[in-house]
Amino acid sequence: MPPIKTPTSSMSGSHTTSFSSLYLTAITAPVIELLVKRIWYRSLAIIWGLWSRGFSPETSTVLASPVTNLPLEIVEMFIGHLTYDTHSLRACTMTCYSWYLAAAPHLHSTLVTHTNYWNQRLWWNPLQRMHALGLLPLLKVICVHGDHRSVFSPARFNRHILCQLSASSNVRRLLIDNLDIPSFMPNIRQYFGHFLPTVRELVLPRPRGSCRQIIYFVGLFQHLENLEFWDGADFEGGPADDPTLIPPSVPPLRGWLAMAHFAQASLLEAMIDLFGGVRFRIVNLFDFSGTRLLLNACVKTLEVLQLSLCDPRGK
Repeated sequence: MPPIKTPTSSMSGSHTTSFSSLYLTAITAPVIELLVKRIWYRSLAIIWGLWSRGFSPETSTVLASPVTNLPLEIVEMFIGHLTYDTHSLRACTMTCYSWYLAAAPHLHSTLVTHTNYWNQRLWWNPLQRMHALGLLPLLKVICVHGDHRSVFSPARFNRHILCQLSASSNVRRLLIDNLDIPSFMPNIRQYFGHFLPTVRELVLPRPRGSCRQIIYFVGLFQHLENLEFWDGADFEGGPADDPTLIPPSVPPLRGWLAMAHFAQASLLEAMIDLFGGVRFRIVNLFDFSGTRLLLNACVKTLEVLQLSLCDPRGK
């Protein structure tokens, strides 16, 4: 026969259970209250900080960094030291809007494309992408490269490309490989007119045309300072010069001149004749036969003369 619980034992067990539950309640209630208050006051501090800095809690979920309040001049000084560090520039664009404005021009300042011998319009794809993103006004350098078979002529253009190129109104350096100048005549301003007011540096590797045609093209850029020619042997025996073709302006040409692989000095002679002299301060020559003529022309302005030790002409 099982034992029967006495009233004393029943009352003692009930008393122990009630005491444990009351003890747990007394401990957890203050802990929960303290946690709720901490979350509440922390949220109030975050909201107050956002409003005091001019941010709305509906549009921002993080505290503003003091970096975002720096003057734009100081930000531009920081960005200037990262001009050639693409990875760091991209990180700066994601910092805040003011840092994006300072870093974006350095990221999108150069457009390098390549002419294609088999597909004449394939190389315009980078230009079209930049136009779609509204980045063409940031361009400072345009480089068009190509091999000896690729020719840069009006066949590379269409109405849409000309319209897009007109947005690149701040180009300072223009490099065009295998430029076929006679094919652009006489409507050459239609293709290059938007570059004329801003270009300060012109580089023409393997240009095609007569000496007067090339000088006429150089004379279109009324503010040109620096000039560079490569591999000019192709046009030495080119078409005959038109004596009526006169450059529309005389560029300053007070920067540097670089000429390489010229068998004759006919281009330089025509340039001095049509421009009334040249006034370069820095001259860099390699395999060029008109060194003496150039030195006599720049005798009053020349400051630096650079000659290569491996020049095949020796002297």
